[in-house]
Amino acid sequence: MTLLETARFKTAGGLLTAAALALGAAPALAQSGPERGVFVTQIGDGNEATVTQQNADSLARAVQDGNDNRIDLTQKGPAPQVARIAQDGDSNRVDAVQDGIGSAELGLVQEGDSNTAIVFQSENSASAQSVAAILQRGTGNRLALVQDGSDNQASLTQIGDGNTMTATQLDSGNRLEWTQSGDGLADLGITQSGGASLQVTQSNTGAQFMPPPGPGG
Repeated sequence: MTLLETARFKTAGGLLTAAALALGAAPALAQSGPERGVFVTQIGDGNEATVTQQNADSLARAVQDGNDNRIDLTQKGPAPQVARIAQDGDSNRVDAVQDGIGSAELGLVQEGDSNTAIVFQSENSASAQSVAAILQRGTGNRLALVQDGSDNQASLTQIGDGNTMTATQLDSGNRLEWTQSGDGLADLGITQSGGASLQVTQSNTGAQFMPPPGPGG
């Protein structure tokens, strides 16, 4: 096994489960300790998942149920990265890159058809972690998230059809909670840098901005 390993999984009907891509030593998956490797389940026709891992302790889990879905995930850098991705529907796309000297964690679910998510996470501190939780439900939604710094967290949700989200968090300690519900909602194009916190709820009746709740609600 080389340090940089790429796994590709394709389906043309039926069920494909890939359990156990362990970089270096496969028996480590059965031992106690952090879960690692690549695990892919695909049901349907024309689905494709490509996962590239550089660190032997990284974890990628992917589930695709439907037709013509695609996942392209790259986990780089010296730190272990974690990604859990699920797509339910047809013609959904995920392009994600995780990098840095610290670990990044991604949880991403797309339900519906023709949704697209593009994610870049870079954790620049070995003692911190960047986290993103993303949900898109509907048809034709588009989302792009960049987190480049340290200890950044984002929770993004789109429910409806034809919505767009673009968010960028730079430097350290940013917090973003952004929810969109409705159809055809415009992209707010949010950028935060250096310890900023923002909570946004947008619907067809308008947008509301507020600071995140403090201790005790």
